[in-house]
Amino acid sequence: MRINRRDLLLYSGSGILGSGLMLPSYPLVLADEKSQRDFDDYKALVCVLFNGGIDSFNLLVPHDESEYERYAEVRSDLAYERTELLELDSSNTDRRFSVPSMAPELRELFNDGDLAFLANVGPLTQHMTREQYLDEATAKPLNLESHSDQIAQWQSTNVLTPLSRQTVGWIGRVADRFGSTLSNGLNMNISMSGFNLVQTGESGTPILTPRRDKEDPFEVLHEQEYRRTGNEDFELGRFDGRYDNILQNEYLARIKRSIEDAKNANRDFRSGVKRPNTSFDRNAKGGLTAFEGSMKRVVEFISAHLDFGGGAQRQTFFVNYGGWDNHEDLHKEFNRSIAEVSFVLKAFRDALDEIGLLENVVLFSASDFGRTLTSNGGGSDHGWGGNAMILGGPVQGKRVLGEYPDMDLQGDQVSNADRGNFIPTTSLEEYFADLALWFGLDEEDLHLAFPNVDSFIPDGRTRPNSVGMFDSSA
Repeated sequence: MRINRRDLLLYSGSGILGSGLMLPSYPLVLADEKSQRDFDDYKALVCVLFNGGIDSFNLLVPHDESEYERYAEVRSDLAYERTELLELDSSNTDRRFSVPSMAPELRELFNDGDLAFLANVGPLTQHMTREQYLDEATAKPLNLESHSDQIAQWQSTNVLTPLSRQTVGWIGRVADRFGSTLSNGLNMNISMSGFNLVQTGESGTPILTPRRDKEDPFEVLHEQEYRRTGNEDFELGRFDGRYDNILQNEYLARIKRSIEDAKNANRDFRSGVKRPNTSFDRNAKGGLTAFEGSMKRVVEFISAHLDFGGGAQRQTFFVNYGGWDNHEDLHKEFNRSIAEVSFVLKAFRDALDEIGLLENVVLFSASDFGRTLTSNGGGSDHGWGGNAMILGGPVQGKRVLGEYPDMDLQGDQVSNADRGNFIPTTSLEEYFADLALWFGLDEEDLHLAFPNVDSFIPDGRTRPNSVGMFDSSA
């Protein structure tokens, strides 16, 4: 078996490609588990990971004249011209913002009230100012600006845990709290993009499913694992290998379970799927890109939830969209990618509306980190805080939530004036707590999903302050 610990870290969840499956771990001690049967409604969370670090300060751009001028000065050759921007109709702030003109669907979704932005969010140990950041006694997230560390921290919220010990994600912990499995033993978490950390819990790993229907899609999954690892035991029908190395046995066992679950999931999916008429084919070429196909597949799985696992009341989905590490040719690469994202997110909204489940689904974005405000001569480098998107019927759209920075490189929220890196003003715990509570997690269980949540709970309260994405948030 040609696989070692470094390979496991790279293509399992602590690295860029997936989730922490490399180490055995011990179950959380839970009081009275919830189960799917404790809910009388259906809800789904959809995580879209912009892998590589999206330049989100060119996704959400200040539009007021004085703020735009500071943006243009700081970003220099990376800045959009005003003619390349579409102003948003924000309802919760006097400040005005824009999105790139190649993303008109994002403006439409925002102005329709189905999309919100969360400004300057990222991993934190505590809220901190620049002075505190520069103080060596203040704990900071490990290895800031590192792809592998930061992408794991976004998925787990364990910002002080070394990469090699990142084994479970926050959605996986929520699934643990809900019992993880449906009535027929299938996991409530489904991935369109292979193993990932965010959906991996103590009690199980996500179901892997191909993004498109194939004659035998699970042969493809087997073949992908064989190519990825060079391990002959991933050839069809061979999962009986036993190795002295506990990491190898653990990884094989979890892959086997995920692929077996995927076969059962596909059976339920086929019995209940409704295929929307909404087109996900942006260029009308008769074939879908990876992202288009994945998002279409998510809608189809959601449509089949009544037949899935005996009737799913809670499900989560994971889609990876790579290619955002734009150290050069930023405008060309970013414009191409954001145009696709914009089209597909509108198709996703329209398809959910078509099948009557828009009010039951929330999509949220994640990424490794924001990027530097300053240019390196054609692109941007690794940063820290960035802007996220939240989409869905329950979302209070038409809002820019959080604290959008003022582009002052000498300001109190800038960690590095030369590069223009923002210290996040909203923590991952505050961002994801709103999502977890909407999904059905009880306030008293927040610490089970987010180990460091107490650092962001104000005195006298039992939860972090809401970022304001839902009407019912307090």
